[in-house]
Amino acid sequence: MSRVSPQSVPQEVQSYSERDAPGPQQWTELPGGRSNRIWHVHDGLGERIFKLFDATRANPLFPNEPEAEARVLAALRGQGLAPELLAAFETGNGPCLVYDYLPGQALEHVDPDTILALGRVHALRPQIALRRIESTPGALLRSGMWFLSQVPLAQAEPLIARAPSEREIAPGPNVLLHGDPVPANVIAAGATRRFIDWQCPAWGDATADLAIALSSAMHHVYGRVPLSRARAEEALLAYPAPEVRDRYRALAPYYHWRMAAYCVWKAAHGETIYEAAGALELARLS
Repeated sequence: MSRVSPQSVPQEVQSYSERDAPGPQQWTELPGGRSNRIWHVHDGLGERIFKLFDATRANPLFPNEPEAEARVLAALRGQGLAPELLAAFETGNGPCLVYDYLPGQALEHVDPDTILALGRVHALRPQIALRRIESTPGALLRSGMWFLSQVPLAQAEPLIARAPSEREIAPGPNVLLHGDPVPANVIAAGATRRFIDWQCPAWGDATADLAIALSSAMHHVYGRVPLSRARAEEALLAYPAPEVRDRYRALAPYYHWRMAAYCVWKAAHGETIYEAAGALELARLS
């Protein structure tokens, strides 16, 4: 974390904070967010998080939707799974959300307690409008092919050749998805796990969250050591519904391949860390 001077914080964000809590303020810009700017603020109201959205960072796999995040945080109030939303406002630099600070540590790797907490998220049925995602083999193959269609053919062809054959796997019910449950978005306090950065929520198959949580590529991109196959299976076994675990195992080749295609696309657009991330994900296909 890096403490910053108020002058480095956009004026509209700083002014909003000062209006609510006049007096001395300590701003710390938080690392780890790959899409938006995030500050931890100590002031007369205690500790708060200010999250300033960058609309240019959205993509088909990971949208960046402040309105959806605000709806989810409001719906999860009191569940012990997410921070409490305090405010939402517009700035000339983009939308900004304010929520309470969750004490604890970001995870080093996804563990059984995280997967168990995801099961709690998936059991909720808040009446909120969110995007819907499809996680059948055909849908995952089409998603991966879209990413590969956006890069030079020479980069796409090796992965196209390794696409798993499509087969019928019955979809699961639609549940509330976090959409981006990578280790950096999980705050651990003892055995308690709470999720932050809800800008990608959706309704869809629970396996979609499991695939991202267990992804070798996502662990690497966020500076973590990817899970071994044994540790990934250990974490998966904590999920409370055996039929979801079985469906994830059946869909895993399609999820790994789609994530590898996403990494090729990201690397082709200049984010070189995704080159190694894609290779790690592709290794899970073998």
